[in-house]
Amino acid sequence: MNIAVIGWVIWCVGVFVLGLSAGSFLQVAAVRLPYEKSLLWPGSHCMSCLKAIAWHDNIPILGWLLLKGKCRTCQARFSIRYLLVEIFAGLGFLALFGLEVVWDVRGVGWWQQYGWTLNSGLVPWQAWLVWAAEATLFSLLLVASICDLEHQEIPLSITLTGCLIGLVFSTLCPWPFPLEGAEAVAAAGRVTGRVPEELRFPVSLHPWPVHWPLPAWLPPGAWWTGLVGGLAGAFAGNLVCRVIRFVYGLGRGRESLGLGDGDLLLMAGAFVGWQPILSSFFVSLAPGIVMGVGYMLVRGSQALPFGPSLAMGVLISWFAWPWLGPKVAWLFMDPLTLLLMGLAGAGGLLVLSFVLRLVSGPDPDEPAAPVPPEGGPTA
Repeated sequence: MNIAVIGWVIWCVGVFVLGLSAGSFLQVAAVRLPYEKSLLWPGSHCMSCLKAIAWHDNIPILGWLLLKGKCRTCQARFSIRYLLVEIFAGLGFLALFGLEVVWDVRGVGWWQQYGWTLNSGLVPWQAWLVWAAEATLFSLLLVASICDLEHQEIPLSITLTGCLIGLVFSTLCPWPFPLEGAEAVAAAGRVTGRVPEELRFPVSLHPWPVHWPLPAWLPPGAWWTGLVGGLAGAFAGNLVCRVIRFVYGLGRGRESLGLGDGDLLLMAGAFVGWQPILSSFFVSLAPGIVMGVGYMLVRGSQALPFGPSLAMGVLISWFAWPWLGPKVAWLFMDPLTLLLMGLAGAGGLLVLSFVLRLVSGPDPDEPAAPVPPEGGPTA
């Protein structure tokens, strides 16, 4: 077998195993963080008999299958969710590796810049760094989604920690990383015009620079350029959710999005920048509608945890940006147009939410006010 093929097989297997291990840890985080418990102490144990789980019973997938989903000591059943999360995380890590490095769907140009290295079965550290950022964001979105589905709450410890990690990755991968120095300046200089078809920015961890043209104090490839881009993404992600929450609540008379949803986009924006994160909210509406219908049929409740839909919107927008970006460039490249569209959207949402308030009446999930006894005053 070709040495390059062996190398790629080793990388793929290693990435998958790493994802399985991450999934095991993420499941523990999803169980403990909503209750503000430590992730390190105590070790993994049965929630029924409180006996510690042996290391060989804690091996991802194999441990659950060998135990047949039961505690070795008390035979209490372990949720199949543990197994499913591990498998999903492993496949997610592998899919990100394939999309980013093998197929380069975002158009970073790994094979053009490092063709000899990749054809030898090796992966350059620059590609590993970008993939590590993607895998970290995927992990954070996954654990936040599990918490939201289970508790309809996203712990602040996840989103704030994730925001700080995202800012670190953005600083390490400033646009247009992996291009550096003179290459970065030359690449930025080749981007001309404001017509969508002509906007072909060199893709980095952030698909687009924080602003175009870049001001003199934000040179291409400078670490502070990446940091500013991450901060702008975090601010934009949190702002859009809070504005929509306020406007909809003003018209509808009740809350819509939770604060955790805004914190989730704050975290994701620190990784991807402000343009994809604004688009991701609107992209998330389609899976949100599908998940909302399913959630209402299964649980009979209109209180939909929106975190999983937002997570899907972030990943879809990020990887679909080579197709999506040029189509919305007219909006993001003109601050005045962006402001006017935002005001028009907020006004439309206010009118729509007020109409819904008049048509639907009181919220069916809201408990009715107690009726006082006949002939007696209210307590």
